[in-house]
Amino acid sequence: MKIIKLKSELDIKMFIRTQTKTDNKAIFTVHEKAFGRQEEANLVEEIRQTAEYINDLSLVAENGDGEIIGHALFSEIFLENEEETRILLALAPLAVVKDWQGMKIGSALMEEGIRLARQKGYPGIIVLGHASYYPKFGFQEAKNYGILPPFAVPSENFLALELYPKSLDGFQGTIRYPSAFHNV
Repeated sequence: MKIIKLKSELDIKMFIRTQTKTDNKAIFTVHEKAFGRQEEANLVEEIRQTAEYINDLSLVAENGDGEIIGHALFSEIFLENEEETRILLALAPLAVVKDWQGMKIGSALMEEGIRLARQKGYPGIIVLGHASYYPKFGFQEAKNYGILPPFAVPSENFLALELYPKSLDGFQGTIRYPSAFHNV
């Protein structure tokens, strides 16, 4: 359990936990409300059907009333070059219901996901996201590690996080996302 402070200076209880199958509908709704469309919600549904899905890294934020108000999904992706392939994680998507945004719920989901990814021994996390949000968690441009996106994207939005010192050193390549990502 984590307790966070609202802007009103009131304390609320918030729980970060691994999702269960009974959370699937609520998670779909979180993404739909947060993004105002279904593409990200559909992505979660599609990733769940793949070998790259890791249930322990599908995290929900639940308020004190038991309502799911946020979700973060970390799943396996591949860093490839001509000689070998390494498995990294992708953070996609991360969502918090609009009424709960700005209360550090996304940060709590990120911090717990990063902690669990380290515990599982993954070398790094890749995210395609806001250049102003993710660096506070240690993300930097993936090109700094020699990691390239598989499609055209501004380098300031294609970010990588080393999960332990030098864990992304000595291997360069291009990310390959599982087919579930191709529909977003």
